Amino acid sequence: MKKSLIAGLACLSLTTAIATPYAVLAKPIEMSATDNGQSTLKPLTSDVAVIAHRGASAYGPEHTLAAYKQAMTMGADYVEFDLQMTKDGHLIALHDETLARTTNAKELYPDRAPWRVKDFTLEEIKRLDAGSWFNKSYPNQAKTEYVGEQVPTLEEAIEFVKQHGNEKVGLYMETKAPNVYPGMEEKLIEVLKKTNALDDEMLFLESFSEESLRKLHNLVPNVKLIQLYTGSMLAGKDVYQEMKRITEYAAGVGPSKDLVVPKLMQAAHQNKLLVHPWTVNSQDDMVSLLSLGVDGQFTNYPDRFEELLDKPFISHGVASGDVTDSSAILWARTNKNAKVQFEISTDSSFKHDTIVKTSPADEVNDFTVNVEVNGLTPNTTYYYRAHAASSNYTVNGTFKTAPAEDSLNPVTMVWGGDTGGHGEIPPYKSFNAMAALNPDFFLYAGDTIYADSPTPAVPNPPSKTVQDFWAKYKEIRTDAGFRSLLQKTPTFSYWDDHEVINDFSGPSQPLTPTGLRAFKDYWPISNDRSEADKLYQKYSWGDTMDMIILNNRGYRAPNTQADGPDKTMIGEEQLQWLKQELLQSDAKVKLIASSVPISIPTGKAMARDGWANGNQVNPNDPTGFENEFKKISDFIIENEIKNVFFVTTDVHFAEIIKYDANQDGKTDYNELVSGPIGAIKINPGTLDPTFGPEKLYAEGNFFNFGVFRVDPATQQATVEIKDENGKVHFSHTFQLED
Repeated sequence: MKKSLIAGLACLSLTTAIATPYAVLAKPIEMSATDNGQSTLKPLTSDVAVIAHRGASAYGPEHTLAAYKQAMTMGADYVEFDLQMTKDGHLIALHDETLARTTNAKELYPDRAPWRVKDFTLEEIKRLDAGSWFNKSYPNQAKTEYVGEQVPTLEEAIEFVKQHGNEKVGLYMETKAPNVYPGMEEKLIEVLKKTNALDDEMLFLESFSEESLRKLHNLVPNVKLIQLYTGSMLAGKDVYQEMKRITEYAAGVGPSKDLVVPKLMQAAHQNKLLVHPWTVNSQDDMVSLLSLGVDGQFTNYPDRFEELLDKPFISHGVASGDVTDSSAILWARTNKNAKVQFEISTDSSFKHDTIVKTSPADEVNDFTVNVEVNGLTPNTTYYYRAHAASSNYTVNGTFKTAPAEDSLNPVTMVWGGDTGGHGEIPPYKSFNAMAALNPDFFLYAGDTIYADSPTPAVPNPPSKTVQDFWAKYKEIRTDAGFRSLLQKTPTFSYWDDHEVINDFSGPSQPLTPTGLRAFKDYWPISNDRSEADKLYQKYSWGDTMDMIILNNRGYRAPNTQADGPDKTMIGEEQLQWLKQELLQSDAKVKLIASSVPISIPTGKAMARDGWANGNQVNPNDPTGFENEFKKISDFIIENEIKNVFFVTTDVHFAEIIKYDANQDGKTDYNELVSGPIGAIKINPGTLDPTFGPEKLYAEGNFFNFGVFRVDPATQQATVEIKDENGKVHFSHTFQLED
């Protein structure tokens, strides 16, 4: 792309979006210029709540004053109480309906199985030891002072938190099994009034029971209520309708952490419902949920969550890309201004021969960083880890360098594209299936986002500001399977139309500079590719394969222009470069990564977007880019360049095609098409006949990706199309020519 194409970048301005407060919580989040103003994947408030699940229950016996005190010491914003009711009508803080697990009831009352709370008076329960069990179960956290801890009443728990929390720690309490305890809600309100807690701003009441919550809403309509959810409670329901329905009584939802995906976040936040998932104990899970924009998290480890919120952290995983035999690009993103440190080593413990690279992350690039690592050894597995310099939270990754120039090693790549469009949003199953193959690299073959399609990140498309585009890339990385693939597999990414807007031509589309800026921010792209925004480059896997990545968007003439000798998709400079790379390549396989197909008509009539003009559909359609592709096809044939494979996605179905462009009965090149990973699914149609295509396979209406293996020892290349579960739908082996 030429200078004129990126001139508009200097005119972009960053504007700060400020969220409207919904509830007064206690942990500020840095709201920055990266917010796009409409995303539902950010907190409703400027705060995220640290909710101590049963107290600091990883460090002390749950639902004891000791665990509550630890939670407050560790910086929790809320202490959670589960409520049960005794035989004589007292509310106590206890999770289970029975006393057996967390007290010595079996020993003290051996003849009263199953030790249901409702069968014991408060006086009897107060005799129990609610702490010794913890010392036995968790000897590494055991303390002598836990022996003899009592089960607290709700009144005692409230007063204790008020006293030790200095009125800054909120109360979060659940009506547990309210159907077992008639009158529980009235008793709860009575205690809240008695302790002067009913009007506290930092008070939440929660339950899995809708009936109990509706009863509470009728009793105290101004108290914030949280509807808890398990997976079975949402199974088969339209999550958007469900969230709209519960706004009659609820201020928020408490889903199991596994239920929190962009669709749920959008449904909740569009209805102004807070999202507080449970129970989140690893920092990886905490970060994952923060990337989705949750408003708080229940955790047994409030100190871990507090540490994350208090300092900058790696927010959307790490990635490696544009790997050569001696270099790699490493990528990361933080949640705020920070210095990012990468450590790279062949030693997974990082104790020997470690390379250290640092880079500042700031809001100009949405806190993303790219660093280049040079001087690496060919065909070698490297381990790397990244952290914000002030944080202990570390994210690990691996990559393998390409083999040395003259070597002949087998190579396995996976490829796919078309994600985040037409209502299909994360999570995507295909990424897990890709990662399970342990490929040498992942070719992300365009339409990595749909900037012009409505998703939770940009509900009102098309994306117009750089913040909109950034939000789309962050949305894709909320997919845990995708982050896992990127962290263990080097990636080569290129763009197609939806990184900007449907069927765009770079030089004539005003949004091109903005979309390009975001694309380069969010992928590990080498300086060679990003310099002058050319994006095209060759990467070699020894002498086994040369991969030639094209830029099909940055130089193209308008699609509506009639085809002819001067119409171009890739520009004269890139065309000559492609010819030179093909001619000079001595690799067994020449793989050309094109973001648009050869013979599958795309775009619209009178505005064809791919190479084909679609004359089998409309003989009078003058558009397409066949004149330019003929130059490429003729060059391959005239120079007898063997084993050429074009690979793409774009069309939302899978198809394998061989070409006999000069009609001499021999295959001149092949085309491998996969997709979509996560966009509309359609069925294959009729091929444009210009370059002599022959279908080897075509299948649509399923999510899929491609696998391409080259084995120089057997002189074979194998292509597979796999569905999102990893099942092979098609496999074909090509015998490579000498």
